[in-house]
Amino acid sequence: MPDNITVPALYVVASGTSLGSKGDEQERIRASLDGMTARNANIKISTKVASNYDAIIKKDSPAVAEAVREVAALDRGGR
Repeated sequence: MPDNITVPALYVVASGTSLGSKGDEQERIRASLDGMTARNANIKISTKVASNYDAIIKKDSPAVAEAVREVAALDRGGR
């Protein structure tokens, strides 16, 4: 459950459709992200990318790498 996350977590959100999704399922999930980040200060959205979740590493690896660097910088900063 995301509400129980106790360490910094950055999400790279895909905006494309996902294989196997039905209807507006992905958009409903994305719409819930604001509430999730509001409830838990440890969770942040790093960026939103154009690819879908199946291709996010292949097509948007720089965005994922940047999110990893952001979390690593928090650790070095002694949060």
